[in-house]
Amino acid sequence: MPFHMTHLHIAKNIYRALPEAIENLPQFYLGNIAPDAIHNRKGYKSDYKRISHLCVGDAPWGMATNNDEWIGNVLKFLQNNKNSENRDFILGYCCHVLSDIFNNIAVWTPFRLKYPEEFAKGYGGLYHQESEKVDIELGLREENRNDFWVHLEKAEPIDLDNIVSAEEIAKHKENILHNWYKNKKHQDLSENKLVTVESTMKFIKDATDFIIDKILYFVGDTC
Repeated sequence: MPFHMTHLHIAKNIYRALPEAIENLPQFYLGNIAPDAIHNRKGYKSDYKRISHLCVGDAPWGMATNNDEWIGNVLKFLQNNKNSENRDFILGYCCHVLSDIFNNIAVWTPFRLKYPEEFAKGYGGLYHQESEKVDIELGLREENRNDFWVHLEKAEPIDLDNIVSAEEIAKHKENILHNWYKNKKHQDLSENKLVTVESTMKFIKDATDFIIDKILYFVGDTC
């Protein structure tokens, strides 16, 4: 699924398209990275993401095919929290999950069906390795840090409905701001085959359009 910088770029695009729908940009950005804070849970297993990503059904993480049901569950969660004091955070949270659903439809499922041997390698496979390299490269670009870091620094983690905790989100935020890109060098992407900066930026644009189409009904009265 998409890495940090992809989610943040999508969040920036959504804010630019719907500025009146988002009052607290730091909280919106934090929400857009928060579902993956589940990685900080003690004894983490990948299937924990089925909870943090509002999945429906029993399919293991990464194997979902019921995308319409999954989308419906995310939008139901958004509707139920529409008037929450943490509305911008929750909107960002749902945008992250919708990004992952779009990735599941457009990228991940086609990849795992076309390249079963690479899929079986998990985090050691080419898809994950190339995705990480692109994320690092984007994270080292100064304009991206200026866009996102200043807002994430201001954001306040919250406990979200026993789905993910403020402590887990705080650790995730700290890791992104101060550890993930620390001492990293610009990446040589010339040999990338599956994931490139160009394909990632196209995904960001397409995912933005997909998400806006899904959430516009829920934020339309604020725009």
